[in-house]
Amino acid sequence: MKYLFSHWKKLSLKIKDFRRVFLFLDYDGTLTPIVSRPEDARLSTSVKKIIKELNSYPGLSIAIISGRSLKDTKKLVSIRGLVYAGNHGLEIEQGNRKIKRSIEPSSRPLLENIQSSLEDKLKGIKGVIVEDKGLTLSVHFRMARLEHRARIRSIFKKILKPHITSQRLKVTSGKMVLEVRPAVEWHKGMAVLAILGRGKALPIYIGDDVTDTDAFRALKGKGVSIFVGKPEKSIKADYYLKDTKETELFLKQMLDLLCLT
Repeated sequence: MKYLFSHWKKLSLKIKDFRRVFLFLDYDGTLTPIVSRPEDARLSTSVKKIIKELNSYPGLSIAIISGRSLKDTKKLVSIRGLVYAGNHGLEIEQGNRKIKRSIEPSSRPLLENIQSSLEDKLKGIKGVIVEDKGLTLSVHFRMARLEHRARIRSIFKKILKPHITSQRLKVTSGKMVLEVRPAVEWHKGMAVLAILGRGKALPIYIGDDVTDTDAFRALKGKGVSIFVGKPEKSIKADYYLKDTKETELFLKQMLDLLCLT
């Protein structure tokens, strides 16, 4: 994985070779720093302004693709004309086109029961948030004390084990979060390809978490993948940025590049 700003000249030439660019942006940890409470992750005025300016260029399309619900993602970003994908791409809004992956009708009542069980078993542990995202559930434990985290994982695993065994649900993990999803074969990588379609745009994907690696794999040899954070051998991206401040700097560089073309 290469440090992006050490190779910006080469990358900028590649971007200029394409008439169209499709920029895919994760939200938490990519556009905004990771925070203890999900509701506190607010898009800065400066980043919002840059995204709006980028979106005004006819040769550039932008998609926000998040693990949050579609409704929450749209509310937090609140920029017209973007493509929005929530719940890791299970629900997509692309102009007048709305895509929602079909799931078993019983999945929603099942998630409600699991949410109730998780809240009941975890209520004695401070710093745990069980978030209902409609199609999925998340258990955030960034605020929990270090010595309680193994217990949180154990409770989560015990409650979910029979549903995983029966293949009715699946679980994933991210940065201090455990997630419950319907057992459908769908992830951010598939969502990115569905949004991209058959056009000849250069896809650029920026993300910071394990769930973003599906998109990195999907775009291998087809586009540009950028990881935000400390480089890891397990993360197979083309480039990396150190933090969200560098994401903003990259977006500014993109804006400057478009102004010159």
